[in-house]
Amino acid sequence: MNTLTKRLWKCISYCFPFRKKKPNDNAVEEIEIKQESLEKQPIEANSERETSYEVNSERETTIEANSERETSYEVNSERETTIEANSEIETSYEVNSERETTVEAKRKRETTTKAHRKRKAANKSNSTRKTAKKPNDAVSPERDKLYCDECVSRQKICFEDQVKTSIAKKKVFWTDFKRSNDFERGLLSRGWVKKIAPTFNAGPKKTVFRDPTYGHKIISRYDIQPNLILTRKRVELHLLREDQITNHFCRVHATSKSGLCKVLRQWCLSCDANPHTFFPRCYMFSKINEKQAFIDDFTMTAACGILKWVLRTNGKSLQDEVIPSRKEKEEKTAICMSDAKINNHGPARIVPEDIIVTALVVCQFHLYDLTHEDEDDIICAGIVDRKHFISDYYQVMHHGAHIQNSDKYVDYCHQLLCKLRRVNPQLDIDGEKNIWISKPRNLSRGRGIRCRNDLKDICSLGREWVVEKYIERPLLVYGTKFDLRQHFLITDWYPLTIWFYKHSFLRFSSQPFTLESLDTATHVCNYAIQKKLKNAPNRHPNLPEENMWHSDEFKEYLCTIGKEQVWDSIIIPGMKKALIHTMKATRENVKYRKNSFDLFGSDFLFGENFQPWLLEIQYKPGITKDTSVMWKIVPPMVEDMLRVVIDYKDDPNCNVGGFELIYKQANYTGNGILSKEKTFRDLKITTISDP
Repeated sequence: MNTLTKRLWKCISYCFPFRKKKPNDNAVEEIEIKQESLEKQPIEANSERETSYEVNSERETTIEANSERETSYEVNSERETTIEANSEIETSYEVNSERETTVEAKRKRETTTKAHRKRKAANKSNSTRKTAKKPNDAVSPERDKLYCDECVSRQKICFEDQVKTSIAKKKVFWTDFKRSNDFERGLLSRGWVKKIAPTFNAGPKKTVFRDPTYGHKIISRYDIQPNLILTRKRVELHLLREDQITNHFCRVHATSKSGLCKVLRQWCLSCDANPHTFFPRCYMFSKINEKQAFIDDFTMTAACGILKWVLRTNGKSLQDEVIPSRKEKEEKTAICMSDAKINNHGPARIVPEDIIVTALVVCQFHLYDLTHEDEDDIICAGIVDRKHFISDYYQVMHHGAHIQNSDKYVDYCHQLLCKLRRVNPQLDIDGEKNIWISKPRNLSRGRGIRCRNDLKDICSLGREWVVEKYIERPLLVYGTKFDLRQHFLITDWYPLTIWFYKHSFLRFSSQPFTLESLDTATHVCNYAIQKKLKNAPNRHPNLPEENMWHSDEFKEYLCTIGKEQVWDSIIIPGMKKALIHTMKATRENVKYRKNSFDLFGSDFLFGENFQPWLLEIQYKPGITKDTSVMWKIVPPMVEDMLRVVIDYKDDPNCNVGGFELIYKQANYTGNGILSKEKTFRDLKITTISDP
């Protein structure tokens, strides 16, 4: 049976129970009742059936309703369970997301604290690595999220206190250097704060300071003048207070090409020093009489070149007293005759021996001008035909011509050159080609510089040019020309105080050295020019790809060729001597101001005997870290410069790093004049400092 019918029968039996009656004695009554019941039975049965059907149908509807309710309850309960499950899943997701956010927050805090520690360590250390980008002017909300609130608020308070103490101690600086991270790092480590302004005296109403670590700004309500001003521009000195320090001097004439020539020429007239021992001959075409002086010098140099050619062709030098045999002379002459064919000059021409006589006359007159003696030894006092002489000189030097009967004049040429060598310190660097280097007087970084060896071409230059004698016999490294950049610092002019930096760097040419070509890529070693050129494929493999050496690498090279002693005995003393004499010469024209300093860069070239020759002096030289060598030199040099300028004032016994005090005027009274009385100590200092 079905479960539904069973339930229906249970309900019927519960509502209409069947009871058993007891037997009755009155049979008649029973029979009558039975009869009546039998008569009424069909009618009642029908009515009962109808009522039972109605009840059953009602019961069935109620049961069905109950079953439907039960199923609905079950469905609702299932829905509730699914809803509860979904809510539990959502809560679990929320819990997981909260956990992830907390983990990410912890990680961010850890990373920010590590970054904060690294930045603090970077500010305290003197590392040479590149600094990070500059912080933004305003504190962004993203940056605040990176740092914990306690750290940010603590740093703000600390920076406010630091600004107050720095202002009280006069440790406020301003700079317009685009790449002044090395200066800023050194000053910040000493407790200085930076003023944010377009100019050092801008902001009459307020002054802005910025935290270099977090970028917070602090604005004061009044103008605070910086105590240290670092700039590459010209500063009007009348706008400065006496206690303000700046890296600027006015009217340092030696830092220009024409000014260096002028001050050395004027200074040699008032002292015993000879600038021709460290500075090549130079002429300014802006002066009226300078061009004629250059023409005379060009003729004299050509005459000395002819005498050197005679000695070289006949196998004799200034150091060699042995006269070669006739066979060796013929071989040397044959080699010289073949030079024209090798250089595509055509067949060699024979120049008469009169050119040697003319050269001897010119050199004899020059010796007389230098010494005012030996006038009785003059071979010929006739007038020199300059045009004809220069034409024959070009045939010999430029086109490979040979001079007739040159062997007869070997002894005359040798004796005269030996006499000239004693009074002319530049005789060995002149060579035979008579090459001069022309420079624009107002340009820098090697722009416009050219090598020339034609008199007419050089004389066609205008008033804005300076012509300097080219060193034709330079010291070479692996067959390549180089020059050396030496930095020095001046902290005062009265008394003159010069600091020499012990580290320097070499700048190489990208092409092997030769005098057959006067190309700028071969003869101008300025890095601004060489970095745009490609290195020659036939260069020596030991030369650097970036065309720059540290001075320590150059000293290692000198050890490999057995000349390690020349660095301390010839090169360094020669450079110090040249710088001291040059700064003495230019001191008279400088507009003096106390509390001023500046860095200078001097370029030196070396002869074959390792003698240094001063080429130029750069004012505010570029110290950008473009190469690996500059990364080694610039950061420690900036730190050492701050030691000299700032720390040395408070403690003269402090460590000044790589700077060496090479000269300080001892006999100075403080009022701009030299004292007549000298103590033993002053005499001792003067003897040591003056080369």
